Amino acid sequence: MAIDDELFRAVFGAHPAGVCLVTAAGPEGRPSGLTTSAVIPASMEPPLLIVGVGTGSRTLPAIRHSGGFAVNFLAEHTEWLSQRFADKSEDKFTDLDWQASEHAGGAPLLPAHHLSAVAECVVHQEVAAGDHIVFLGRIESATVHGRAPMLYHNRAYVHLPVPALSGTATAD
Repeated sequence: MAIDDELFRAVFGAHPAGVCLVTAAGPEGRPSGLTTSAVIPASMEPPLLIVGVGTGSRTLPAIRHSGGFAVNFLAEHTEWLSQRFADKSEDKFTDLDWQASEHAGGAPLLPAHHLSAVAECVVHQEVAAGDHIVFLGRIESATVHGRAPMLYHNRAYVHLPVPALSGTATAD
């Protein structure tokens, strides 16, 4: 017998994870996004990452429409942004500065002061997996901003004494 939802959440709550905003451009460039910790590296050659998106997510059609998405890795002390994108509201980008990715189908990229890193991806493969769609994204461009990451553990935001990296790295 499979485990129940509560135990599933408890198991993965015991594993600290980075907090990310997955963003995409829908029809007419309309921005869409969600909060997730379901992002993992998949391959270095080619450079791939894995993102899980719920089948009921409003961001799912935007990813499919544009063929790309950005993974905005949140920096520490951006709980307000994580909570905003976890909401079902359609106003997530109201009064939020962002720019369209040139590498990921116009996916919204957030300002550097909110992020520890960003990966701009095109959809390499899509796989149905239960109540989620798993996307393998080929990383076309990436930037590391040298800030400590936002972490989530046991259903709470956690700030570890992680020193910030020096400098910024970019590749595209």
